[in-house]
Amino acid sequence: MRQVIIVASALLFAMTTVMTTEASDDIFLIRTTPKSPDAMVLAIKDYTEKNKWQYLGEIKVKKGEVRLVKICIPEVGRLIWPVGLQLSALLPCGNVGVYLKDGATEISVLHPRYMQLLYPHPATERASIVAQPLLTDMLDAVTR
Repeated sequence: MRQVIIVASALLFAMTTVMTTEASDDIFLIRTTPKSPDAMVLAIKDYTEKNKWQYLGEIKVKKGEVRLVKICIPEVGRLIWPVGLQLSALLPCGNVGVYLKDGATEISVLHPRYMQLLYPHPATERASIVAQPLLTDMLDAVTR
């Protein structure tokens, strides 16, 4: 009986670990490109300006290994601000990570559904739905 409990516990742990890993992996939108990190930062800036988003800047972190590009999508903000301005912290106005991985440039952003996960509300759900194709289109465009 003790062996059955140990095996069942190990199986449950393994399943939980796999589910947690899968859940955390799909919270990111990631693209890879042969373009340099500098070219990617410029492409993101050009894309945001062309689409009348706000380009808030870029900073190097981790001794220059990672470039964080700050952008803001106003139409997403307009969906959640009526709920309260404190929700500004949830906007996908955060960081776009640009870094080298295995010889290629990788770009990552949080999937906008994180807003709904952190603050369940109809407005954040709508904002997530609106933001997802906008961010996906941006990633696809800048990595071409």
